[in-house]
Amino acid sequence: MLAPLPLGSTDQIWICIWCVLMAASLATADLDGVAREDAWLLMPLLATLAMIAAVVVVQEWRDPPFELGNPVWQTASKWLGSPSSSRVSTTVNGPWLAVGYPLLLAMVLIRAFVISTDASSARRLLLLLAWVGCAYAVYGILAEFGDPNGLLSRRKEAYLGYATGTFVNRNTAAIFWGSSAILFLVPLVRFAHRRDLPDAPASPRLSDRVTFYSSSPAALGIGFAICLTATAMTGSRAGLLLSICAFLLAGVLYLAPLPLGNLRRWALAGGAAVAALLILQLVGGAVAGRIGTYGLIDEQRLGAYQRSVAIIRDYPLLGVGWGNFETTFPAYRTAELGSLGVWDRAHSTPLELAAELGLPAASLVVLCCLWYIYLLLRSSLRRKRDRYIPIVGVSVAALGLVHSCIDFSLQIPGFGIFFAAIAGCGLAQSIPSELRKERGKFE
Repeated sequence: MLAPLPLGSTDQIWICIWCVLMAASLATADLDGVAREDAWLLMPLLATLAMIAAVVVVQEWRDPPFELGNPVWQTASKWLGSPSSSRVSTTVNGPWLAVGYPLLLAMVLIRAFVISTDASSARRLLLLLAWVGCAYAVYGILAEFGDPNGLLSRRKEAYLGYATGTFVNRNTAAIFWGSSAILFLVPLVRFAHRRDLPDAPASPRLSDRVTFYSSSPAALGIGFAICLTATAMTGSRAGLLLSICAFLLAGVLYLAPLPLGNLRRWALAGGAAVAALLILQLVGGAVAGRIGTYGLIDEQRLGAYQRSVAIIRDYPLLGVGWGNFETTFPAYRTAELGSLGVWDRAHSTPLELAAELGLPAASLVVLCCLWYIYLLLRSSLRRKRDRYIPIVGVSVAALGLVHSCIDFSLQIPGFGIFFAAIAGCGLAQSIPSELRKERGKFE
């Protein structure tokens, strides 16, 4: 819940703090609800982490065999006039420092997965995450009106006139709030279809009353409107457009298995398209203005992609070392990119992974993500009870992963932790309850 607060938790100290807290949470987790099928589902994630760890060890290996060392170390020895150890990595400690964040994401996903093996716990977790996202959206809207040039306790250096909330980058803020809007939208669509809201809280306890009123259709509608407004106020072109696409994806996945006639399907499809256009027209004025001024394609970003491909071409097997993109990119920077700004990221997470880890490891990460997307999609269409949970999971996963192909939202811990928790929740509910009962507990 607190990860977005300290400027997206981008500082290394915050990653360390969250890692310690998550490790303690996992160590004390109740595993009674975890079955063997759950452990098998997490195996691709654990195998990918093991592969990445092996690559990092090789990257930090002093004087590696087969002349795998980066030529930059030979250049340093030549200019200094003294021999130095060679490494695959272009820096001494870069890969070790970069390991913490993916480890944190994995721990968050696994912890959310363990919690969400129980359907009622999964519902409560998604509701909590929805209102946490809404709280940050309220702050972002109020901060933009009250102090548009402020960013918590400091002054904004960029994106003046646009809402960023507690994030430095407006694109990350847009995807964060767009994901939060999905958490409200899908239960709202579910209620519109089923109309099964109970008449009163399950018990007089405060927690049950809070859950009852915060999950009412009126509350869900208000939360969705707030998060959507905050998303539009960022002025992020890709953020708003991809969020609307994720809304449509969630609606399609929910309606696809329902026994509707062709006429109703086409009517709903047309209504969804009109609703998307109305959303863009009503709240997307800033985004539409930026599209009209700058278009949809950023020429400088395309140039950065081309230079990132050049790095991959030069170091295809093991990359330049995890976390070393910022130190490597200046040698590949061309005049077309200008002299302003620091390209500390590739603005494409897959390209940056391939440049830093090499094509084999990056391909394994991509395959792992695609496999989990497939599981979420399959469950979204086949599951009978609580089908909306994997629908939320796949919609948020698609939004975050697609946006990270053209930016770096998943590389910001404030959003990445939120993303991993939702994905873990959806994956836990992608396994049918009957299968857990048949296979038995994990021991």
